[in-house]
Amino acid sequence: MNQAEATRYKYKALIITGLGTFLGTFDASVVNVSLPTISRELNSSVNIVGWVVLAYALTVISLLMVFGALAEKKGFQFSCRYGFGIFFLGSLTCGLAPNIYFLIGSRALQGLGAAMLIAVGPALVTKSFPDNERGRGLSIIAMVVSAGLLSGPPLGGMIIEAIGWRWVFWVNLPVCLLGFYLTGKYLKNFPISAPDKKISWPGAATLSLGLLLLMVSVMVFSRQGLPWALMVGGIILALTFLAAFVYFENKPQTQLIGLDIFKNRVFSFSAAALLMVFISLSSVTVLMPFYLEQIKGFSPRDVGLYLMINPVCLLLMAPLAGYLADRFQARIISTIGTAIMAGGIYLIRLLNGDSSASDIMLVLAVMGIGMGFFSTPNTSTIMGSVPKRKLGSASGINATIRSLGISLGVALALALFEFYRIRFENSGLPAGQAFVEGFRSVYKYIIFIILAAMLFSFVRGKIVLGSESDHGND
Repeated sequence: MNQAEATRYKYKALIITGLGTFLGTFDASVVNVSLPTISRELNSSVNIVGWVVLAYALTVISLLMVFGALAEKKGFQFSCRYGFGIFFLGSLTCGLAPNIYFLIGSRALQGLGAAMLIAVGPALVTKSFPDNERGRGLSIIAMVVSAGLLSGPPLGGMIIEAIGWRWVFWVNLPVCLLGFYLTGKYLKNFPISAPDKKISWPGAATLSLGLLLLMVSVMVFSRQGLPWALMVGGIILALTFLAAFVYFENKPQTQLIGLDIFKNRVFSFSAAALLMVFISLSSVTVLMPFYLEQIKGFSPRDVGLYLMINPVCLLLMAPLAGYLADRFQARIISTIGTAIMAGGIYLIRLLNGDSSASDIMLVLAVMGIGMGFFSTPNTSTIMGSVPKRKLGSASGINATIRSLGISLGVALALALFEFYRIRFENSGLPAGQAFVEGFRSVYKYIIFIILAAMLFSFVRGKIVLGSESDHGND
């Protein structure tokens, strides 16, 4: 299919991708609000109810790259229909859960459907939009992400108060049905990128198990009091499975995604920048609520309002960033975004117990604006730097790296914070001051990570592809 034929699908593909993206982000944010109620009504401990979130997240992260590759063989229509269908089934059974363990299993089923939808979203938009509009198409998806994250907590609170926590899951059902219907109607003739592609099930299994064990090990690292031997053992097992995956990838007959995609400097450097940006961003989002509640004395409601500043700024900046990415070199726009974020990290280091509300809002706004300028242009560069037959794999890798960056950022921030907080307390500082010093100490390391992201973003070069890609220059 040439670009002119693909373009007639662009708005239909955008709506379908938007529905799938909204499901994933809304569900992730709305469920967090419901956890205390679920814990109480299903008579579950906080540690067990936490697996309602973890089961979903681990399933998604471990399968994104596999489903990205599968979409190249089976087509976007296959991934979207099964994604919406499985998410429907998972949402239905979540709401029917008689106990916490049934709910955790249903959340894993939801994660299976979400992984199919998230893995192909950017690929479907990239294939459907012409090169000079790709940034704008992806910017709309970035806006949907922000809308899902913003609407989840307030709507979740209202739903739980009005009709109960089970409806937090059942509100997904009509969206799933609409997405399933639109996929069948509008994507049934959408061409398949690589119908002759062979799926390496040994490669898929080793990749998924390796990523799953890596994520569990990272979570162990971030939780104080758990044995380090558990983390080290998990990492060794994870690396063993990932090494086996590389072995299978180096044999043509057992390749899943083809590691040659990483030989593309633009792709690899953009992916590295993405990882570092999400490490930096998640280090802020995980520690800021503790600072606002324990040091500033804000109520949970006020903390929620402050934390909305970041996604609101991203929502406002995404269309401009997408437009600029289509008009100028996307690497320049995303590099500007990382520079703005570096400024935000510097400002965080200036926060203390006496910081004003405007100081805090400025920090969160700067981080959100920087992320808004980085996200869409960088995704556009990643998706535009690969041959179109590899769009599914690129989309899955992009989503996996983003999720991995979030988890690594949370683990690193919590570990550094606890280390420095205890160190300052032991030196004789009052608990509140030790908290502030520990909080600020985290970001003397994070600032180097965001500066490295800025360097990778800037030096990655322009998109230069052969004719098979059907893409132009960045």
